Amino acid sequence: MEIGADLAANTNQQNNSRRSGNFPPTLWGCSFASFSFPQTEFESYSRQVEELKENVKGMLIKSKEDPVQNIEFINLLCRLGVSYHFDSEIENNLTEIFDDLPNLLEKHDYDLYTLSLLFRVMRQHGFKMPS
Repeated sequence: MEIGADLAANTNQQNNSRRSGNFPPTLWGCSFASFSFPQTEFESYSRQVEELKENVKGMLIKSKEDPVQNIEFINLLCRLGVSYHFDSEIENNLTEIFDDLPNLLEKHDYDLYTLSLLFRVMRQHGFKMPS
């Protein structure tokens, strides 16, 4: 028991005797610590984001006419990292493409890039694609 108490006392002495870094003051000062974003500017940006999301949703719906263009647009949204805004629309589009896949592959002779993109995007969104 005495060894444990000595060890605890030794540790407390080490913690209390820390040296000061004596670092020079920063060149930047404290201007970044007191940064405040005006509420009106924030609301303006929020409205702008909502408008842009509506534009992209319209582009996604318009790309539905051509399945290849739709897959490429969905891939683009995923790679940009904004696909979470349009999860339900993407899911609906991919479900329609998946249901019509046998007819689509029968009617068109797609190149390797298009088929691999279709395969990857479908698998990425949880569809069981046969190889």
